[in-house]
Amino acid sequence: MRSKLSNVKWLWVIWLAAIPLLGWSLKSTPVEDIFRLLGRLHISQLLLLVGVNALVLLSISVRWQVILLAMGVKLPLNKILSYRLTSFGISYFTPGPQFGGEPAQVAFLTRNHPVQSVSAVSSVYLDKLLELLVNFLIIGGGMLLILNSGIQNAELNYTNATPLLLLGLIPIAHLIALRINCFPFKGMAQGTGLLGSKVDWIKKAGRLLVEAEERIAEFLQKHPQSLYLAVAVSVFSWGMMILEYFLITRFLGLELTITQVIFTFVLSRLAFLTPLPAGLGVLEASQVFAMQTIGLPAASGLALSLWMRARDVAIGLLGLGLGGWTVTRTERSLQREV
Repeated sequence: MRSKLSNVKWLWVIWLAAIPLLGWSLKSTPVEDIFRLLGRLHISQLLLLVGVNALVLLSISVRWQVILLAMGVKLPLNKILSYRLTSFGISYFTPGPQFGGEPAQVAFLTRNHPVQSVSAVSSVYLDKLLELLVNFLIIGGGMLLILNSGIQNAELNYTNATPLLLLGLIPIAHLIALRINCFPFKGMAQGTGLLGSKVDWIKKAGRLLVEAEERIAEFLQKHPQSLYLAVAVSVFSWGMMILEYFLITRFLGLELTITQVIFTFVLSRLAFLTPLPAGLGVLEASQVFAMQTIGLPAASGLALSLWMRARDVAIGLLGLGLGGWTVTRTERSLQREV
């Protein structure tokens, strides 16, 4: 029982890691401007935007649920949604390109449910791998469309786009390697001596990494339909994100063509790949740059970035709140068992 209580303390560490940067992010967020912008939107428009974002959050939770079910783990969607929201909150308010909340997902699975560590790690990793796969494919496809659309600027060209397009090949290459029983992480673990380390936790981490990779390979070989379904759900979630972006441009009175919507949307997603909490500053700059490139005033870009900031801060705070509540409830439950 002491071990379980100690593990719950690690949940607190993971959850609280975002708090200092949360304060900095909120301090740097133009809250007054956000409220002023929201005041310009009709209730019906806000409800429609909330509904579309709810579909996005549900779809990414369904993707993880599909993976877990194929691995023999049955969890209700509301639990998975709660854990995904917490993961988003931690990732959003910490440095890095939308990473950071994955350890919390693993911890919630292993501490709150009878899920083995290898299943938890492999499901979270595969979920993230598929997310990145579709992420890079859509961003890469969008950039190719932009480069062939006549939208010309000095900052976006084939030379600058090539590194990002190559990054998109990494998740594809790893999936193909695992599908044919080639294990890159296993080779790295063996080559670096992780599996034979004299330090116990390093050896355990190495073994967990190898076992997780083998579990993902098993998933790819035995459950191809689940893989296709997970990819389809990812594409759907991205479609909803593009739809939400299109709607907010209309609600703000911006008459953009489909190509221009994709152009400005792609730049907004690239901003979140920067190593800054919530892409602060970069998101705003990307939208101002995008609007000026297509001949619209900078204020239009600021209005768009304000909406995205309001949306993501609200979802991030909700996620952190759910995470804190879950951790507290788990700790109280274990203390009662003691």
